Amino acid sequence: MAKGVGLIESVRNIADEHGLKATKYRIDANKIVQEAEKILREDYTQTLMISAVLGQMVEARGRDRFPAPAFFAFIEMLSRIPDAPRDTKSESSTEIEDRTTRIIELMTTLVSVLCEWSEKGIVGVAEDCPESLRDTAKAVFRKTKLLQGGLWTCISCGEIVNVKETRALMCTNCDSSISRSDIHKRFDQMAGRNRTGYGRTSFEDVDD
Repeated sequence: MAKGVGLIESVRNIADEHGLKATKYRIDANKIVQEAEKILREDYTQTLMISAVLGQMVEARGRDRFPAPAFFAFIEMLSRIPDAPRDTKSESSTEIEDRTTRIIELMTTLVSVLCEWSEKGIVGVAEDCPESLRDTAKAVFRKTKLLQGGLWTCISCGEIVNVKETRALMCTNCDSSISRSDIHKRFDQMAGRNRTGYGRTSFEDVDD
């Protein structure tokens, strides 16, 4: 893949090199999405914790860093999830860690399949990207190109800002407007918006 060969083609090439049937090795992007959605629908608090971990990882440096394209795919995934039940069960820290690890695996694989790659990174949408996921692939590509240009899309208000002017993946205005007293309220209402699903917002009605 570092040479610009897609994940699926790379897997098939390796299979051919080892005398295996290349067509046997397939990666179904829709099934990846289905599994990720199942995990994220299970419990509100679990999804909140997974989101917090991935947010920290994408801001990290070195080996612990979560690749930005995979994080963008995760944000797009959150926007597909309706409200999940709150605190319906109590998962252990090990269970949360296992599910977070699984989400990381799913998102890194998903973005590898949906996008076309070159030696310099993502260069577009993969030709065999499922039609139902093309918008997701386009969003990942667009946000990755912005980041390469030093820009970031605030995860709260959606404004494009200089990446150096962000805090906790948000623009400074959204970061300063969020109450630090209630983590659930912060997750539900960012910058005066109502959450209709994880990562998706709807504006409140305002007078002209």
